[in-house]
Amino acid sequence: MINPRYLASLAHWLIAFSLALVAAVSQARPILWQVSDSNSPGKLYLFGSIHFGSERLYPLPEVVAEAFNDSDALAVEIDLSAIDASEAARVLRLNGRLPPGETIGDSLEPQLWVRLQQTSDQLNLPIEALERMQPWLIAVQLTAAQVRRNGFSEGFGIDRHFLTLASHPAAPKPVVELETFSEQTSLFSMLSHDQQLEFLTQTLEELTSSQDMLASIMTAWQVGDERALESLIVDAFEGPGSRDLYQRIFVDRNARMHERLTPYLEQGKTIFVVVGAGHVIGSDGLKQRFLSQGFEVKQVNTGNIFAPEAETGKIIPDNG
Repeated sequence: MINPRYLASLAHWLIAFSLALVAAVSQARPILWQVSDSNSPGKLYLFGSIHFGSERLYPLPEVVAEAFNDSDALAVEIDLSAIDASEAARVLRLNGRLPPGETIGDSLEPQLWVRLQQTSDQLNLPIEALERMQPWLIAVQLTAAQVRRNGFSEGFGIDRHFLTLASHPAAPKPVVELETFSEQTSLFSMLSHDQQLEFLTQTLEELTSSQDMLASIMTAWQVGDERALESLIVDAFEGPGSRDLYQRIFVDRNARMHERLTPYLEQGKTIFVVVGAGHVIGSDGLKQRFLSQGFEVKQVNTGNIFAPEAETGKIIPDNG
């Protein structure tokens, strides 16, 4: 059985559909990490992203802007604005559409089908646009619509913020994509139809009630409480049915991102890396992967009050 908290969190961490409530914090103080090697001038800045947000997330700490300006390029999971529309449509047809002749109503109990119709109507999503989608994609669409209804936008997401800065004609920066749209969406193809239906069912049941947990995630990110953020993410993957999904969604993807970023360090490049916060933290996150590889990992002071203590190895807290 998949942990219900995992199901409630899945859309938060994948494909830039993160549920987020902005806490009453005057200014964001998230943690920024610097990865470097004494044998090379190259370095990476690791900055965890919240993909949906509001103007209350800004301004970011000045040291974050300085690190971005210091970088040769911006690295993100994917740049949605750069995806070819026809290619995106092809990928979604492949990974997000039901087989010909099937509709979602064929798979749902009558009561759940009615709930889906009511929810889609409340969110101004025509049921006709959803009924041919795979259950996972319907869940993601509902989640994104609910986030927008609550006043949050991907336009205020952290990754979008830096993509906008990188495209400014006065100081453009190259953008490095660490994944492809196909790689991200194909993650859901590993879920069985029954697992997808469970995901959709849980989404319908917890579309509004899950906001308390997600508010906690946003608060932890804003104040730079890494341990709380890690606990909120990792705890969602407890249980025998969740570890394999955690492996595929975080461990495997983190390994791929790590592999694609390492050459830039070796080439002496400075890269500002903005990926979902769940990919930076934890024993399988990018920070720990670079530490285990022998690189120096240093916390750049953003003024947060939850600066981690020095850990075994080369993690260095910067309190200056």
